[in-house]
Amino acid sequence: MVDIIWGNGNAVFSSNSFVLNVTHRKDGNKSEYKDQEKILIKSADIPGLSNGSDHWDEELLKNSVIGAFLKCEIESRGDDDVLIAKVSHSGVGGY
Repeated sequence: MVDIIWGNGNAVFSSNSFVLNVTHRKDGNKSEYKDQEKILIKSADIPGLSNGSDHWDEELLKNSVIGAFLKCEIESRGDDDVLIAKVSHSGVGGY
């Protein structure tokens, strides 16, 4: 089972990383997650972002994630405490 967290996108750090304000955590997650987590996008299914990160830039990511309710399927936590995750747009209430 994959750990999953949900929340609203916040500050963008690069063309493929941002802060998630965590509002929900899947019951049964193996790890603990803080109220704010730095996310490195491994893959994305977010309106406005193409599948390939080669064409992303910080402005495009800001327009796509800031304020959006997002689902992050956690792949791993890097040495720098950044979560590597598959990120998708999530429907409010339906997670």
